[in-house]
Amino acid sequence: MPQTTGPSCGAPFISQTAKPTVTCLPCTLSDPTLGISSETYIHLASSTTVIIHAAWAVNFTARLRSFEKDHIAGLSHLLRLSHAAPKRAEPIRFLFLSSTASVTNTPATNYPIPERVSSNPEEASPLGYSRSKWVAENICNAFHSRAYSKISQNQDEDNESHTNIKSNHSPNLAILRIGQLTSDTSAGIWNMSEAWPLMLSTAPILHALPNLKTQALDWLPVDIAAQAVLQTAESMKTHNGGVGGAGCPVFHILNPCTAPTWSDLLKCIRKESPSLDLEVLAPREWLRRLEEFEGELPAKKLVGLWKGAFAEGKDDGEESPPISFDVTRSKEVSAMMRDVGPLDEGFLGRMWRWVEMQSMREVDGKLEGRSN
Repeated sequence: MPQTTGPSCGAPFISQTAKPTVTCLPCTLSDPTLGISSETYIHLASSTTVIIHAAWAVNFTARLRSFEKDHIAGLSHLLRLSHAAPKRAEPIRFLFLSSTASVTNTPATNYPIPERVSSNPEEASPLGYSRSKWVAENICNAFHSRAYSKISQNQDEDNESHTNIKSNHSPNLAILRIGQLTSDTSAGIWNMSEAWPLMLSTAPILHALPNLKTQALDWLPVDIAAQAVLQTAESMKTHNGGVGGAGCPVFHILNPCTAPTWSDLLKCIRKESPSLDLEVLAPREWLRRLEEFEGELPAKKLVGLWKGAFAEGKDDGEESPPISFDVTRSKEVSAMMRDVGPLDEGFLGRMWRWVEMQSMREVDGKLEGRSN
């Protein structure tokens, strides 16, 4: 329910006349019927217009198996919900938000990475998170193909029960591979539990950052990404889930620009925070300094990830070829994707000031705790 503010004490209260704009339904995705009542399930199946499935644990240390119960099975259960109602004027539009990590191991000879489902599990990065997204994409693709097959063959009731697909509509299903997101365009607010802000947050403490040289800041502001997702969902009103034989449609929601680079960000940080006296170290040296730091740093939990990405088995001068993604299809349906451009200096400054402020607050909080 919408909340308003009381006239005297500033305490929130529920308006008796306001209509609810958001209804929260506690559920259990691992349950085939989502852990909700049959009445609620039937209501959702018959009245929902769009499902945007974005809930997934971003855990870079978990194995593939740990994603099976709640995430991989949960996706399957939501897909079944989207086709559970036999009589609907229009099919539910279902958007699964995947990750570019599901295909970042694609050989460079296949760049730009196409907007289609990968059939090779080796194309996912070796992390359990990435592999879980590859599996999820293939579940979507299999559901898409099975639904089209059911419609074209006009299966009987027994087969419908077996496949859990009761709708007589073609599937309106799409996979959106999301690239690296960054802070919003206005305030620079970024989720400080993500890898890049965790790395940047070490600068005020270690007074150093790694030299990632020409690493592209192909980051997409989160508010632009959100608009691109909504525009893709809107386009699915007329672009109904692709053609049966072509597989489940895939859209890349990312920043295709290869500028600015990490070196440009380091210049910005030095300009914004000259008192840091920032050192730029070889990745191995920066990782050594991070590991040897005696205090608590949240960034330490990603040392293993960064060793694999930037240090192990690589000479200081060695650089991998930049990954590129095809964005033709996403630009066709999203004005935001057509207009996305490189991050400018103003954006980098706002983002860095937010990260620095959050990092210093954490340091001050720990120092205060020790003094007490």
